[in-house]
Amino acid sequence: MRSISVIVPVYYGEKYIPDIIQQIEDCRKYLDKEDSLEVLFVNDAPDAPITCDWQSRTIRLIILNTDKNAGIHGARVKGFKKCHGDYVLFFDQDDKICPEYFHSQLLSLGENDAVICKALNAGKEYYTNDGVFENMASKEFVLRKWNRIVSPGQVLMRRSAVPDVWTEHIMEYNGADDWLLWLCMLAEGCRFSLNEQVLYEHISHSRNASDNLECMAQSEHEVMRIVQKERIFNERDFQLLMEGFFLRNLVRVREMHRIKRKMDILDRWMKLRERHVEYSEYLRAAGIQSAAICGCGILGEHLYSELKLQVDIKFFIDRNAGEMNMEIPVYTWEEPWPEADCIIVTLVEGEEKAAEDIKERTHKKVLVLKDWIMKTEL
Repeated sequence: MRSISVIVPVYYGEKYIPDIIQQIEDCRKYLDKEDSLEVLFVNDAPDAPITCDWQSRTIRLIILNTDKNAGIHGARVKGFKKCHGDYVLFFDQDDKICPEYFHSQLLSLGENDAVICKALNAGKEYYTNDGVFENMASKEFVLRKWNRIVSPGQVLMRRSAVPDVWTEHIMEYNGADDWLLWLCMLAEGCRFSLNEQVLYEHISHSRNASDNLECMAQSEHEVMRIVQKERIFNERDFQLLMEGFFLRNLVRVREMHRIKRKMDILDRWMKLRERHVEYSEYLRAAGIQSAAICGCGILGEHLYSELKLQVDIKFFIDRNAGEMNMEIPVYTWEEPWPEADCIIVTLVEGEEKAAEDIKERTHKKVLVLKDWIMKTEL
């Protein structure tokens, strides 16, 4: 007999509960009759207590209302301390898992302490780079590079493998408590299995702490303070972790500067539109009937929204095409591109080099959105 606990922090998310129950009930069908499943909903919004009385014939349901907001880490730990399962899944309120999730994860777990499955992120398979998923269970990789687990929903673990350090140090800042969990488990020598099946989907939205650079920076610094204070790694491993942390922060600083440049260009562009100066008119005046857009970021998406009813937008070009979920095709730089009258570059970093590379490859007209905005603004 195997017993599984699913711990779900709920923050103004009562609307998600029926769907979660249905997902877990669907998973129950793939398990043995002797196996047991329980779901603990930990409400972390004390001013909105959960009162609805849901029922299930196949799984045990537990509602835990908190007296004060404890953050997602505190909610997870509260549920963990109240659960009964030999295996634990930390599940976010808007997570999606396949009906075969527990059956497949338990088969892949073997004698190890936890198992990581592959995942979808923004509707696309997340692990597309060579070697990334294969190294997910390597302590060296996690210390040097980064935690590439999208969410704890990818990981089924033995309850006995959850370290005391993680349950005793409730984090103030949301976003990186799962990173702390993986670090503590690796430091204690826990072994991870890899499951090649795509069983989990991460739903990304503006409320995700992991998508908030400032919030994540604060949370990651808190993790580092806990790791250092508790001395969970030896001197060599902690040095590797510090080096990786430093490099990631350099990347984050560059990303913040890039975002600032994007926002500046977007602000100038919107001011032109307020004066009824539109890019679509410029393209029509140049006799352009079809185009492609280089860059699927915020500027590329806004440009597509403005032009799609005025110009035939054939495709996007983006280095991360495999992770994009757009209305029209997205091609990498290496793939052959369909025909278009011109290609519009929306990048704000390396845009001139990108334009030169496109010209050499296609010999088509190449336009840089930023150049038109800056020139027209004058």
